[in-house]
Amino acid sequence: MERKQPTDTSMESQFSERESLPSPEQAAIDEQLARMFESSQFGANDRRRAFLKYIVDETLAGRADRLKGYSIGVSVLGRSEDFDATSDPVVRLEARRLRRELEHYYLTDGSNDPLVITIPKGSYVPSFDFRDQTSATPISAERTRRSGKASWRAPNWLLLLLLVLLVAVSGFLLVESLEPDNPPRDQATTNPNLWGDLPIVAVMPFNPLGSSAVASVAARGIAEDITTDLARVQGLRVISYASTAELSDEAVDRIDQGRQLGATHVLRGSLQTMTDGYRLNIGLVDVDSRSEIWAKRFDYKTTDRFDTQTEISREISATFSIELFPELTSRIEDARWTRRDARILYQQALDIIHPPSDPARFDAAHALLQRVVDLEPDAPHGHAGLGFAISHRAWFGLAPNTDETRDVIRQNAEIALEKDPANVRALLTLGILEILMGNPQPAIDFGERAVEQEPSSSLAHGYLGMFFLYAGKPDQAITPLKRSLSLDPLSIRRPYRNMLGVSLFHAGHYRESLDTIQENLDLGGPFGPHMMAYQAAGNAALEQFDQESEILESLAAMIAEGETFPLRRWLEKVIHDPKMMQPLLGEYEKATSLADTR
Repeated sequence: MERKQPTDTSMESQFSERESLPSPEQAAIDEQLARMFESSQFGANDRRRAFLKYIVDETLAGRADRLKGYSIGVSVLGRSEDFDATSDPVVRLEARRLRRELEHYYLTDGSNDPLVITIPKGSYVPSFDFRDQTSATPISAERTRRSGKASWRAPNWLLLLLLVLLVAVSGFLLVESLEPDNPPRDQATTNPNLWGDLPIVAVMPFNPLGSSAVASVAARGIAEDITTDLARVQGLRVISYASTAELSDEAVDRIDQGRQLGATHVLRGSLQTMTDGYRLNIGLVDVDSRSEIWAKRFDYKTTDRFDTQTEISREISATFSIELFPELTSRIEDARWTRRDARILYQQALDIIHPPSDPARFDAAHALLQRVVDLEPDAPHGHAGLGFAISHRAWFGLAPNTDETRDVIRQNAEIALEKDPANVRALLTLGILEILMGNPQPAIDFGERAVEQEPSSSLAHGYLGMFFLYAGKPDQAITPLKRSLSLDPLSIRRPYRNMLGVSLFHAGHYRESLDTIQENLDLGGPFGPHMMAYQAAGNAALEQFDQESEILESLAAMIAEGETFPLRRWLEKVIHDPKMMQPLLGEYEKATSLADTR
């Protein structure tokens, strides 16, 4: 028999004492929490899981009337006793995210669970809805074996994807994309186990029909905008456009390319220019079955694109919850560009920064980012970029790590977050700022916030891994670094592969560390004496002394020719624990001694 809870007020009285609830139902609630916490589709982090358990336990203990913003902030979120829930929205934000994660869970793995737990809006008191199991459809064993595809095809998820796609496409005419470099492909990081059952989407460069240069640029711009917007959707992972853009334009089989990138779904399409606008045909394809599970055509007129955007918004609100629509589109619009020239300068500046070893790179990047601020003073991008660049400059010793420098970094990051609370670079900048002050754990907290806000950002996962490494937690650094590489498998300019090799070494996985460092070298990624020291130390740990000697000879030859490297200074920026540095310093000293004998 189906049992539904009454209103929140009557529910509070019903749970005035936990013992008033029959023990089988208490057990059912405990079992439901355990079931949810074991599911890969329940994406809540440890803090929000603690939030949910706290409000459930307090309610069942008859203390539902005490579930206020203050008590949750202090008891669960670690706020001090002078916490003001009216001015600090952290509890409301966490509750909103938890509601969203509960909705996602019950649309996927929990669709046939015997008990539904919800948190009604306007309250922190949970509601419990016991389902009638006689009418429930049995959970398919095949569904649990496959990588989330059954839940992905559920109509509500298609509507969610439709929602974001429509919003993304409606804004593509505002900007155009850049032409990237062409690094070699890497298929070594496409491990589906990194994401459990989450769907992984690759947004392919759209095929421009005809020979128009305008159509070619616009086609890339649309795909890039859609990728950017989808990256902020919880419960979905999106391959970086930096990787999908590297795929050959001549290739016919986009589905096979998506499979090689590790995607479960491919979004592909074509764009045709007309005298007064564009026509887009877009389709979502399941990689395994190669079947198209959603398709739509869009016609845009260049003279009335804002009217067209309004029409699309109406279509979205008619097909999905009007309550979710404003919040989701607001987050997307916060991150949207309005000027093509500003976007180009921004991307050029951030490309210049890496690797962060040359002061001239930062001078050029700073000038470009200041121009971005001048062009878009009310947008978050330039401010976030400036804070990010200056923080790296101080991190790598190219600017003084003083109160004045840190104030400038913080000011730019906070301005960006005021304009876009989900801005990843601003959150990571605050994490680097904590490292500059010697605070590893707060840096990790900012990295985790960045991942929460943009779960498909390879940048966020990569820096979270580096923050874990700096904090002396290499085991915890490995997964986010692998996830970063899986989201952007074709990029070789970023240091994530080297950082993964470093983390594997310090975690004691010497063979995998050596393989990862060699993979980076084979791909043409950044490499230097510091990574040779790791190679030597890894071989020594495996008692492969001949290989260690070969590397030390090569390193000694570089030193003898005058190529020195401040290894200790570099290590201090990467790892906080002096004990972790010693094996590397020992290998470098061996190489230096060899160089002195020549």
